[in-house]
Amino acid sequence: MEYDWIHLFQHEWRCQVKSVKGLRKAFYLETDRGNVYVKSYTSAAKAAWVVSLSQQMREKGLHQVLDYVYTAGGLPYLPYKGKYYVAIRSIRGRVATYANREDVLAAIRCLGDFHYHARGISGGPMSRTTSTPLLDKWEDRSGRFASIVRKLKRNRYGGSLEKKIIGFAPLIVSEAESVMDLARRSPLLKEYQKALKEQTISHRDLASHNFIVGQNTTLIDYDTAMYDTQLVDVIQMLNRVLDEQAWDSQVFGTMMNEYQRRMPFTDTQMALSYLLLRYPDNFMREVVGLYEGRLNFIPQKIEGYLTMIMKNWQERASFFRGFRHFFHEDTHRDSSIVV
Repeated sequence: MEYDWIHLFQHEWRCQVKSVKGLRKAFYLETDRGNVYVKSYTSAAKAAWVVSLSQQMREKGLHQVLDYVYTAGGLPYLPYKGKYYVAIRSIRGRVATYANREDVLAAIRCLGDFHYHARGISGGPMSRTTSTPLLDKWEDRSGRFASIVRKLKRNRYGGSLEKKIIGFAPLIVSEAESVMDLARRSPLLKEYQKALKEQTISHRDLASHNFIVGQNTTLIDYDTAMYDTQLVDVIQMLNRVLDEQAWDSQVFGTMMNEYQRRMPFTDTQMALSYLLLRYPDNFMREVVGLYEGRLNFIPQKIEGYLTMIMKNWQERASFFRGFRHFFHEDTHRDSSIVV
């Protein structure tokens, strides 16, 4: 990190920097006024938004929220060479893991609290889609996954990981197409439109490392937060947890009960949760991330993760047996699904 940047940081945040360490996509700074994480954005609007979201939720009563430090000039970010830096006070605790059921319960309670306060939020970003962001993302990922599988099939010298992906791809594609067919005709669009009207924020990145577990649990990293139905968060978290927990229906039931203590579901939302959870997003996400060259996607770890998904596929199939009882065709309307 440049000396001029550190000098500016010390002046604007009124501290003395003792050390600087790189951490994921951020920097961790030890200072004489406490330790902070520093992240950069290419847009001033994006930097201002993540700080505003935290501040608005704090004003609504959520205390376990990111605590941003303002500059000496009262700005929520520090401009420097075309980037906009925000400083976040360090949170005591450890990164959660979805293999640990205690962490899972702490995380789902935290998510419920986050969702409860992330309503009526002003100034947030929204998708320009005419459908729903979730289905747009899934359609894009499905196309990229299919393209990668075709390339792997043309490669005669693929290794064990490639052979696993090719062999399992038909099941993944079939499952994805089945869910997408129902989801396009479901009430999901109405849920999304309702979220826009009520200015409801969804976090949209429920990886386990975004929960810090300590005396309390905090959901961090608001980079992807935007107006959307909060169902997408619940689905994403359930999907990742249940892959780790071998699709244990008891884990699913406990998580849903804990979440609904804070955020009760309607019958429609419950049925949609069960439908959308069936989409095999994790398998495709890992494959796309690996073969599109993302730096944090490590082949050995991904092979282990994909092997776990394949190993638990029968348990997954048992979990979803009978799911269509939640839905029926409405003969009085064109191509619609009713829950």
